[in-house]
Amino acid sequence: MASGEALILAQLGYVAEQRGDAELAEKLHREGLAAARATGEPRALALALEGLAGARAVAGHMDHAASLLGTAAAVRESVHAPLPGSERADVDRATARVRDELGEEAFAAAFDRGRGLTANHQIHLLDGPGEG
Repeated sequence: MASGEALILAQLGYVAEQRGDAELAEKLHREGLAAARATGEPRALALALEGLAGARAVAGHMDHAASLLGTAAAVRESVHAPLPGSERADVDRATARVRDELGEEAFAAAFDRGRGLTANHQIHLLDGPGEG
């Protein structure tokens, strides 16, 4: 049940993101993150982190968004589950938004920092101050 809930919340979060509603997108993706954590499924966790990256980007937190993308990529790689092509549009949209805003070098640096963080560390950053 939690797995389906995580997927539905991710999709609703992406709709809110595309509408430019950063607050609702983040709320939905955080709920999806909680559901994903309940599943223990790394792919669901990666999806939630990717969704949060999109929400953070819409809210203007580009460095953190790039870091979230890096962590999500590392989670997917750790279980040999690359993002399927049919599901790339949302991640590609967030990546393009962040890369355009930060520039290639700053994006790559923040993405690489994220690759070195655990999902739990990213979750802690979401809940703490200075998440910009």
